[in-house]
Amino acid sequence: MDLREDQAWLLRSRVSPLPVAGLLTLEAGRLRFTLDPEAGESALGWLEEALGRTGIAASLGAGEAVVAFDHPLADCVVTWPITGGGAVMLIRAPDRRWVVSYEYPSTGGLGVFSGRRKARDWKRALAESGART
Repeated sequence: MDLREDQAWLLRSRVSPLPVAGLLTLEAGRLRFTLDPEAGESALGWLEEALGRTGIAASLGAGEAVVAFDHPLADCVVTWPITGGGAVMLIRAPDRRWVVSYEYPSTGGLGVFSGRRKARDWKRALAESGART
């Protein structure tokens, strides 16, 4: 598969998510997460700390593309923890572990049904691309 893209949320952790909206992309053997413009309204302190940069909201407001991560698939290990109900993907990359949800985490839990469908599609796309799982 050459390209796979989906709306997703980058989470600080599964316990304390502080979700940040973006686009998860698999293309040409790379796994990337690019923030949506709406992400500027999110709590970004944890992400700024993780990326070692400040002013993400201002950058998004100015129309800049902000990429949280962009890794060769060969450098990552991707798993789907049972505790995520099928809607959460863990990416162990060289710089850190990233938590990505296919559904916005809410007080009522994750939207597991559509999240599971997306997870199934992502698992297939990653397997076809040679990902380590």
